[in-house]
Amino acid sequence: MKTLVLAALVLGMSSCASVNVEQNHSVPFDQYRKFTWVKPDIQANSNPLYHSQLADANIRQALSAELNKKGITEDDNQPDLLLTYHEYFQQESRQVANPAPAYPVPYSVWFRGRWIPVGYSYYYHPWNTGYHTEHYTEGTLIVDVIDARTNQLIWRGSIANPVNDPARLGKQFAREARQILTKYPAHV
Repeated sequence: MKTLVLAALVLGMSSCASVNVEQNHSVPFDQYRKFTWVKPDIQANSNPLYHSQLADANIRQALSAELNKKGITEDDNQPDLLLTYHEYFQQESRQVANPAPAYPVPYSVWFRGRWIPVGYSYYYHPWNTGYHTEHYTEGTLIVDVIDARTNQLIWRGSIANPVNDPARLGKQFAREARQILTKYPAHV
């Protein structure tokens, strides 16, 4: 039961994370039509549990698909944009209220002029039962868009969420990559 509550809490937290965006507002984003991939200059994670070629492929495919929707295609010969992403992981902790315990209460129904006992339902009391500390790994995905002509960072999007399962990190970050690029200036 405790694991189920924790999983629901983590899932709920992951769905409410917001995308943070920084951009150079003086740049006309409608001039960019082609991009290519570049390696990040920061190698933040060497833990093989959180880094794999499969996860990289999922993230790249998600980012490429979102840029294609915006009319920006991949071109390694004459790109307008250089695209890269970074993953960062750190241990975090938070205080969480303990769930209220359930107390069994007799349950009956009124039927044909009399009460018939049916069984027990549960009553949850609303008062606080204390707090406990939960430890988790937070994963941050950062997407950088760089002008290929000037080599200046023109747009950055990021999102941070708990990493539930390192084996599914590629799928989780692919979903989050799509969320990040929904904030990229559209010009289709």
